[in-house]
Amino acid sequence: MNPCKQPQSFPPLDHSCKHAFPFALACPSFVYPAGYLENVRHLAPFVDEIELLFFESRFADSLPSPRLIQKLALQAQSGQITFNVHLPTDIYLGHRNAGVRHAAVKAVSQLIARCTPLIPTTFTLHLIRDSSEPDNRRWRAQSAESLEAVLATGIPSRRISVENLDYDVEQIAPVIHDLDLSVCMDMGHLMAHEIDITAFFDRWRERITVAHLHAVNGAQDHLPLDRLSSEQMIRVMDILKQFSGVTSLELFSLKALNTSMAHLLSQWHRCNPSGLTAG
Repeated sequence: MNPCKQPQSFPPLDHSCKHAFPFALACPSFVYPAGYLENVRHLAPFVDEIELLFFESRFADSLPSPRLIQKLALQAQSGQITFNVHLPTDIYLGHRNAGVRHAAVKAVSQLIARCTPLIPTTFTLHLIRDSSEPDNRRWRAQSAESLEAVLATGIPSRRISVENLDYDVEQIAPVIHDLDLSVCMDMGHLMAHEIDITAFFDRWRERITVAHLHAVNGAQDHLPLDRLSSEQMIRVMDILKQFSGVTSLELFSLKALNTSMAHLLSQWHRCNPSGLTAG
């Protein structure tokens, strides 16, 4: 790498949502076609928090370097930004094979330890329910055993948020309660599977630390918020008015994020005509 190379420059977001809501607004770490540092540098002035995405764990460079973590921490201080961490999506804590489960525990534990200096608000976890273990009770027990091994490293249980995926989250509810975990409410996933987001919020509101928000249309996921129907948006806004955690707009392009932030601002202003800013 050329030490004299100048940082890349990208167009800024159209709107700032920093301190605009009673919840912290976040966006992903991959909006611009660049790495973590460049994205954080360009996004920090416009949002309260950034969701650091770690998609895969199987490559040698999947674990962020200590130098990257140090630089992200410095950017957080200078940009007045916080982070949450999305753990890799290629891990299988409830897999039938003990070796696969062991590798998953190792990957999760290593990433949590490496990112801990960033003081993330939460670590979002996919507990994947797949065909590797058709017995639901055994899958649940194996998931719990793996999570207990992760928690044994010292991370507080409420710092881990289990995200709702394509199966009924009630299947894993006993593990969430027994291990005292938090919940990541992905509203897009719920709407895609025609699950009542209001009922889900009421069921889990005491454990929800982060909400993922995006529109869906059939098989199309992570669409801009203006693709939500009026009825869907009303339900979303009713939930957000009661929520004080982190809401992450899971959009992965500048255009989609700009559109979604503008739509959220306008809808919030319509529902709260006295002003945007919390407090």
